[in-house]
Amino acid sequence: MAKEKKGPKSLIPSDRSKTPKIEYHENWQEMRPSWRIGLLEMVEPFGWHKASASETFQVKERLANFESMTWKQILIQGSYRNHSIRKDRLCPEAQQRLEDLGQDDIDAVMSLAVTQKGRIFGIMEHNVLKIIWWNPNHLICPAPLKNT
Repeated sequence: MAKEKKGPKSLIPSDRSKTPKIEYHENWQEMRPSWRIGLLEMVEPFGWHKASASETFQVKERLANFESMTWKQILIQGSYRNHSIRKDRLCPEAQQRLEDLGQDDIDAVMSLAVTQKGRIFGIMEHNVLKIIWWNPNHLICPAPLKNT
């Protein structure tokens, strides 16, 4: 009596004519953004624990809107509001937090505008932004006031 060949079985045969909808590009700017929240800070001085319900809703809406765009569109559309910032331009507390998190081997962080003053800060890893901080008052990278 011959033994039956064992292996995984599927009730639905796979359709080999399907192609992936999302493609990997070497150039991250041609890809849509993705988010990671594993580094999200919930402690002082820039933690998300201070974000109000309305701020959190605004962040969710803004990130959802960004998901329909490529990084190139995000950075061009709001070029002065969405951009990378060299690590050495961050306030000393932010630089120390990066070191404490073991993330100080980067050259820059990404800043995305949510409101007029509110910003999300994170670390880019190809097309993925690892979100770290909520910065509602320009404390992480203080901007000098113009005409003062």
